[in-house]
Amino acid sequence: MKEIVCVRGEQAHAILGLLKQVATNDGAFELHEIHRETLLAMAEHLFQITDFDPDAEHPPIESAREVVGDAELQQQIMNMAGIFPFLEEEHLQERIDAVGRLGDTFGFDKKFTKQLHKLSHEAVTGLALCLNRALSLEIGIPLWKGTIKFAESFLHMDGSKKTLARFTGYRDLDPDTFGGTLIRYYDDNNFPLPGTPGAFFSNALWTHDIHHALSGYPTTPLGETCIFAFDGAIMKMDMGKALIAYTAQFQVGIQFDKGLRTWKDQFKPEVVMRAYERGANCTVDYIKMDFDFGDRFERPLAEVREEFNIDPEGALIAGPEDKWCGEDGIVGMRDTDPDMIERKKNLLERLLSGKNTKD
Repeated sequence: MKEIVCVRGEQAHAILGLLKQVATNDGAFELHEIHRETLLAMAEHLFQITDFDPDAEHPPIESAREVVGDAELQQQIMNMAGIFPFLEEEHLQERIDAVGRLGDTFGFDKKFTKQLHKLSHEAVTGLALCLNRALSLEIGIPLWKGTIKFAESFLHMDGSKKTLARFTGYRDLDPDTFGGTLIRYYDDNNFPLPGTPGAFFSNALWTHDIHHALSGYPTTPLGETCIFAFDGAIMKMDMGKALIAYTAQFQVGIQFDKGLRTWKDQFKPEVVMRAYERGANCTVDYIKMDFDFGDRFERPLAEVREEFNIDPEGALIAGPEDKWCGEDGIVGMRDTDPDMIERKKNLLERLLSGKNTKD
């Protein structure tokens, strides 16, 4: 569990005040509605506060060291602060500078702020490499193996009869089981089952797919944002920058992942912060390499969630009537660009070769 969700009382109010000062650049700007909603969602779901007043006077950013002395908590506050510049397009650079002043007050170097400025210009290699270890845990394999899997997929040598047989066997399970839910996830998204030769993304990302099924979030822009919030709250490693990056991609149209189309206005503060809260309350850290789910795929999903202390309330997929692809339809069909898959592969190649992903 992240330290930030354990903070209560006066310190929680003070942290929210600091985040409000980032959003307004120490009062230079009016508080935008999306920032107001985000502060209130953080108050409720991170700090269990219902009486925070975003319109009240709050101490300036330079007082931050007096509010928080713990280095781990400071880093988590920086990650939350880093979201605010990318919630609306106006004054983006000034808000990044405000995040930088917060980091200066905490005694951090300027690397984080530089990465945010580069992200705002879609120069993302440094940030992507910084996230290498965390994203490796998220997808279940070291990112460097992606090149091998890509080559194997191109030659249709990436299939696994054993893996395909295991996932195919889940079709015989009741639909309310963990495995049965995974089958509906793949079918709703029109994804090949893992183990299928030439199915690069199913074979490379099936651990990430399992995270979707467990947490109950679809493959929509909002759903993917929630996954990074949910899993980031579970993970002992810092994945806060991934939440910032995908918020930028789906809220203000700044491209971090060139394999995905950009969107705007997809960030829903209440839903995303509830995802962080749900992840923080999870008592089993399954975001690790080779986590053994054992026979859990054969058990009811509700039972597995109860074992892991994953609250079903807050999941966007609440029942069989909800599609795992979301209302926008199948992933590849959402993008009018027919080269989306090629761009995804190109991103991977460029990242692994150390090149910048900016066109």
